[in-house]
Amino acid sequence: MHPKFAEHRQGDRRRGLPLVSAIPGLICVGLVFFIFDMLSGAGLVAAFGAAVADCQIKGNIDLVDGSRAYYLPGQDRYGAIRIHPADGERWFCSEEQAVAAGWHRALR
Repeated sequence: MHPKFAEHRQGDRRRGLPLVSAIPGLICVGLVFFIFDMLSGAGLVAAFGAAVADCQIKGNIDLVDGSRAYYLPGQDRYGAIRIHPADGERWFCSEEQAVAAGWHRALR
């Protein structure tokens, strides 16, 4: 067989590895991300968990006075509020959970 064609066939073998062979690498990347998230305090894993659990109450920290207010779906400013877990903001699954964590209901 011509060497040029032999190289081409070897490349096909490497590309033909099943997707299962990528799983250990993906697990390692996931663990590194999880450890980084925990050590940095970014809170991305917790935010993802809240989204998966369908927690829709937004816990927002006011940049001016530092007050902690939560917003319910349907409130005027709810759509404009963006949650930044790295800044201490978070999602809640119930009003009781927000109040127990020391947050108050936003007036508007």
